[in-house]
Amino acid sequence: MTRLLAFSLLFIASIARAQTPFPPPEPTWPRGPYAGVLVGGSEAKPGCVGVLAGGGRDCDASDVAFGLFAGDQFHRFFAAEFGYTNFGKVKAASQSVSADAFDIALVGILPLDALLETSSRFSLFLRAGGYRAKLNTTVANVPDSTNSGYLYGGGVQYDITQKIGVRALFQRYKRVGREQYGNNNYDVLAISALYRF
Repeated sequence: MTRLLAFSLLFIASIARAQTPFPPPEPTWPRGPYAGVLVGGSEAKPGCVGVLAGGGRDCDASDVAFGLFAGDQFHRFFAAEFGYTNFGKVKAASQSVSADAFDIALVGILPLDALLETSSRFSLFLRAGGYRAKLNTTVANVPDSTNSGYLYGGGVQYDITQKIGVRALFQRYKRVGREQYGNNNYDVLAISALYRF
């Protein structure tokens, strides 16, 4: 009887082991395409340069920023994104310069559950890539200007569900503007929301 019981337990254990995949599957993580919106504030540094420089005018180099982005998380730790950001205006008296940019970036993602070995919906991320910017001004007889450059930034992301996430982020667009416009670094501090398809 004892031998029969031992044999039965061994048989059941072997069946359970056979049904367990080896190696065990990786933990699930958000993956695939997504899109989102961004809103926050921008600041141009040093501010009123180029066509807005001089004359002792007060300079307002901050404005509302907003944008759209889409991407694909193709790995637990990496995603690729394409985005658009409107930086608003830099203003000096009655004149202003408006700027916006399209960008493409690689996103490096560090889920905190991988770092802390505990259940967490928070992730840290870094974002770096290139942009193509366009500037225009209310100053007479100054044509629009375009230029390319690089950007970098990062922040924290919280996944509310497998489909919906929110971010708080900082991004810097280096040396936006050329020729009569001079150039500024545009800093964007924003929150964003994304939806995975």
